[in-house]
Amino acid sequence: MNPTSPAKILIADDEIFMIRLLELTFKKGGYEIVSCRDGREALATAATARPQLIVLDVMMPDLDGLGALRQLKENLTTKDIPVVVLSAKGHALTKVEAELAGAALFLTKPFSPNQLLGEVRKILESPAK
Repeated sequence: MNPTSPAKILIADDEIFMIRLLELTFKKGGYEIVSCRDGREALATAATARPQLIVLDVMMPDLDGLGALRQLKENLTTKDIPVVVLSAKGHALTKVEAELAGAALFLTKPFSPNQLLGEVRKILESPAK
């Protein structure tokens, strides 16, 4: 990644207010944002936009976040991109499923935007990718 260009973050959520909240949070942190509304669109966008990090909501129509996460991790083009999973339901099983599928972070909604921004910075600045 070029030090002069901001890291690109892909957001996939079916709720427009959540997309706007995440966009504002990440833009405040100096990141470039690409957003989409479901898991299938996230897969296609990730392959072409080549983001440095992906944020997926669990509950989305067509292809949910966990399904999209599994497919991202199986694809050679996207398998090394860190993925943050957000869920309105904090079930321990969902968290375990996300971690087993390769999520870098699992957060339950509502969450602190500043906490999310801090965690994303740590993930993006981590030397191990």
